[in-house]
Amino acid sequence: MENSLKLTKSVEDYLKIIYHLQKHKGVIQVKDIACELKVKPPSVVEALKKLSEKGFISHEKYGDIELNEKGSKVAESIIHKHEVLKNFLRILGVDTETASKDACAMEHVLDSKTVDKLKRFSDFTQVCPGNIIDSFNYYKKHGKLPKTKKNPNLSSKKMLNHYEYF
Repeated sequence: MENSLKLTKSVEDYLKIIYHLQKHKGVIQVKDIACELKVKPPSVVEALKKLSEKGFISHEKYGDIELNEKGSKVAESIIHKHEVLKNFLRILGVDTETASKDACAMEHVLDSKTVDKLKRFSDFTQVCPGNIIDSFNYYKKHGKLPKTKKNPNLSSKKMLNHYEYF
């Protein structure tokens, strides 16, 4: 959805913050957003004007701020991307703090279809026969795939070709 809207990183960040504040705080004011994003209130007011014009929020001057259905859907989509990317990076062994920071940067540039494929791969690692993560960690350490009991002669190249459909 958000790809067809061509939203900027800034707009996406505002929508995410408003979504989280609305969920956890209920009533949102300009100062809340300014504090979260570490920007000055006039910057928030300007952004809110744009978000309102685009139909993402309801906001009257000096009043409370509320995401509408359209804004909520976009925010949920961005948050979903962030969680998928963070999870994928954690599977690769990236520490939680770095994974969250990197996911924040990636969520704004990766296409939803790419993120969906990363999610499917992440899901696959949970149900894959054998332990793909242990094999990956072995590969990172040794530069080759471990020999398997089922197929001790299966080469790394053949094993990787087997998974080309990802």
